Amino acid sequence: MAARISRLHLYPLKSGAAIDVKTAKVESDGLWGDRRMMVVDENGACLTSRRFPDLLKLHCSFEGDMIVLSARGMDAVAFSRSALDVSPYLPATIWGEDVEVLDAGDAVAKRLSDFIGHPCRLVLQGARTVRPLPERPGTVNLADTAPLLLIGTASLAELNLHLDTPVEMARFRPNIVIEGVEPFDEDQWATLRIGEVEFETMGPCDRCMVTTLDPESGDVRADNEPLATLSKRRRGEDGKPYFGQFLQPRSTGRIHAGDPVTILSRKPPPKLHPAPPSTHIIKASSPDRRGDGPLDLTCTAIIEETADISTFRFKVEGGAWANYQPGQFLTLLLDIDGQSFRRNYTISSSPTRPHHLSITVKRVEDGRVSNWLHDTLRPGMALKAAAPNGRFHLGATGGATRLLMLSAGSGVTPMISMLRAIADLDLPHDVVFHHSCRSEADMAFREELTALSRQMPGRLTVSWTITGNVLARPVSADPGLYRGRLDANILSSICADIAGRTILCCGPDGFRAAARALHAEQAPSAAFLEESFGATADERVAEKPESYRVGFRKSGRTAESTGTETLLDLARAHGIAIRSDCEAGICGACRCRVIEGRWMLSGRCVDPDRLALSEEEKAENYVLACTTRPLGSVLVDL
Repeated sequence: MAARISRLHLYPLKSGAAIDVKTAKVESDGLWGDRRMMVVDENGACLTSRRFPDLLKLHCSFEGDMIVLSARGMDAVAFSRSALDVSPYLPATIWGEDVEVLDAGDAVAKRLSDFIGHPCRLVLQGARTVRPLPERPGTVNLADTAPLLLIGTASLAELNLHLDTPVEMARFRPNIVIEGVEPFDEDQWATLRIGEVEFETMGPCDRCMVTTLDPESGDVRADNEPLATLSKRRRGEDGKPYFGQFLQPRSTGRIHAGDPVTILSRKPPPKLHPAPPSTHIIKASSPDRRGDGPLDLTCTAIIEETADISTFRFKVEGGAWANYQPGQFLTLLLDIDGQSFRRNYTISSSPTRPHHLSITVKRVEDGRVSNWLHDTLRPGMALKAAAPNGRFHLGATGGATRLLMLSAGSGVTPMISMLRAIADLDLPHDVVFHHSCRSEADMAFREELTALSRQMPGRLTVSWTITGNVLARPVSADPGLYRGRLDANILSSICADIAGRTILCCGPDGFRAAARALHAEQAPSAAFLEESFGATADERVAEKPESYRVGFRKSGRTAESTGTETLLDLARAHGIAIRSDCEAGICGACRCRVIEGRWMLSGRCVDPDRLALSEEEKAENYVLACTTRPLGSVLVDL
């Protein structure tokens, strides 16, 4: 296939929702109508979805001269664009850069302030709004860096091969999406022509924590993806993760979806740090993994598996059957108290039993969706779901029949789906299944697993570790029950032939890390496939608030409270100037020194190793303010 435009997107409001268009007018500073509005605070500084993710929910529409802003949970507000032309220009700043803008008025400001929960105003680009591009001729609209952003569909597909749960293109907010080129080929483009318009590339786009936000709900992904993987596999020499190419128009005109793309000249690609060996599933299944959908579901039964784990059974309306592989997940599309949520839950049923579809969900403390499912969902209630997806499934083993399944906590759900399919189809698999949980009361599917082992005599061995007791020894009443955490001795006892098996692993980060270490020690040549139930469940456990008293030495200011704020949050709240960029602990822009006191990494930290800091800086107690939480009394050199 020749290179061509796959999709075109406009973002009328900086950090707002996208508009899909079939054609767009290319102007010297970007696409007409793209990023011509932004939200600012009372001092005129731009606000983005990094701090206020509700901005992602704001939709802009145009009705003649009227601009209409709307969002779920907010009454629409409209204003006349032409009426602003006689208004005075006001000063504003975009990441410290001064710019003149037009103000949309008090009524719009009040509506937006109430919606995001922070005093703000809506401002627009006018004739006097001129933003020169740094270090080159030309201007840019209200976007952060460049007039346009381009990404290839093949690049996203390549990135998704390294993710447990694939991400959508919308997270990266491109203007132009290209198909028909190799992965990351756009990194080498210098000049190109789309239709009759020529463009020059301005370099790769450095990514920030906005990519971890759901583009519809603003919810942050619990696993900090895709930024976590980009920081490892697409990390530039400057420490920033890159994905996509910035463009500057060399001419004006109109482009259309489907227009051919011609590469006029090339350049060397950006220099990246070597990517580490992937511990996730690479090319484990065909590129088209998503089944048919979306699905209209009706809850038909709720089965209590343990005190905090329940199975929710659904039927698919319209006589349809869900198309999925055992081990894949389902994306629920929910509306809870006027707020939209998308949550991924592993399917615990088997496609061999097509008349129903089940998910098994553990109640998560402070988990908005898991608690709603447990407390509110009842048989007879209807909901919607995107089609099943995911590359962690039985077919990903490449035809291997000797399997070792290791799971912990909610990680049991894909395993029970696969085991049900193996038993129902009488497949010639030999499976060793081992699950870790806190107590015997938390052993979900215990009776069914025992029944399956009787159904598959000599081909299914089931064992458990109970982590509530540190003594690692079999319990006499059940030789398959161990106390303590999975270790080399237990693994050797339950699976002496591990080197000859394909390993499937699902569970929390710590469990999977321990399993990887055991795999490297006992069977490094064996295939190892893993999935994080944290990514699948997509529920971020609330961080525990801690008391702090932070003194900022240079500014002489003090912040004292109890909460989960980072040093960057506190600096901003007290008017202390500090650089920031990715806000995920990657780029190093917000480095500062803790003179004294204790601190911890926040849940938004993508890189716990803090590679943005040198070993010398770490030794001198430099930290990254965006992902550092103070504990107790702390003195910072700001």
